[in-house]
Amino acid sequence: MPLKKAPDVTPCTWLNDAPFAYSMTYDEGTVDALANALPVHEQFGFPGHVDVVAGQLGRQRKAYGSSLNAYMHMSVEELRFLLDRGWGVGNHSWSHYVYPLQPGLDLWREIVWSKYRLEDALDHPVRIFTLPNDKYNYAPVIDLVKQHYLACAYIDGAPNREGFDLHKIGNFMVASDDIHSSYDWKRELLTDNLDLGFLLESWLYETSHLVMWNVPQAHKCITPEDLTRRFEKLWEISGGALWAAKPDDVVDYVLLRRALSVEVIEAAERSVTFELRGDWPVGVISSRLSFRVSGLPATRDCAVTHQPSPLPGGTLRSKVHGCEKRGRDFIVTLDAVPGVKVTVRV
Repeated sequence: MPLKKAPDVTPCTWLNDAPFAYSMTYDEGTVDALANALPVHEQFGFPGHVDVVAGQLGRQRKAYGSSLNAYMHMSVEELRFLLDRGWGVGNHSWSHYVYPLQPGLDLWREIVWSKYRLEDALDHPVRIFTLPNDKYNYAPVIDLVKQHYLACAYIDGAPNREGFDLHKIGNFMVASDDIHSSYDWKRELLTDNLDLGFLLESWLYETSHLVMWNVPQAHKCITPEDLTRRFEKLWEISGGALWAAKPDDVVDYVLLRRALSVEVIEAAERSVTFELRGDWPVGVISSRLSFRVSGLPATRDCAVTHQPSPLPGGTLRSKVHGCEKRGRDFIVTLDAVPGVKVTVRV
């Protein structure tokens, strides 16, 4: 029987076809985030991320010209504890450098050597660099960053929309006070102004600093109460459907979605088979990707099978994680491997 409409398979913008992706990060990696932010994240099931000053782990902060000196940086053991709880760790440079004024400044140590020292200490890959201080620190190091990191968090530019630069991720400063006048942060991102229409299909990447009940600098730090209120608002406007993820997982998703294409190779009245084509992005860890399948009869259930595909050096295993009906379409989530063939039947 000829098909009334050819089935169509397209990658979802975000995992599980979420309306938007969301990541909350904490610059400096001071111990108050462990004590005061972690409980809020666990209450909502939101993984977090800390950007640490690699040369000052487990030490009292002493950064050139910093307004947050004397607070305590997390130790290696504390960072490993967060990694075990599903958090991410990124590099915020060796010393929280200030270009070009800092005495004895060595950009190779700040960007490259610090990354590998941090990875050795944590026994965990560090794939994201976060710019310290301000925009003037970006141009002198971005070529080094691109050689050694999958992504770089910038300042300004949030939320991140289709086609954004992974080495210039737009960032929004979450704080208990109003937006600082020196940055181009949108007032739509204030907690009371958050709206689904503004965030739809974007990645909202956010940063704060200290998380304390009496924050010393309310324009860049946040109280646990205000953090809770922000998470509640994000949950409310998305109906709980947002994809709250550590930045590493979002970076993997974006790289994989951009690297792979979908080719429908066989279609019948109640099934469609498609193949994923392209190259595996170097450095990607998480292979989970979601696809929207449309044009099949809108039954209640679907079944998904796949044929794993060999890659150079061996076979990368793939797994189907789910198939969920959404309106007249189906959302299929699986480990997306180049060459894998997937069949969806209803």
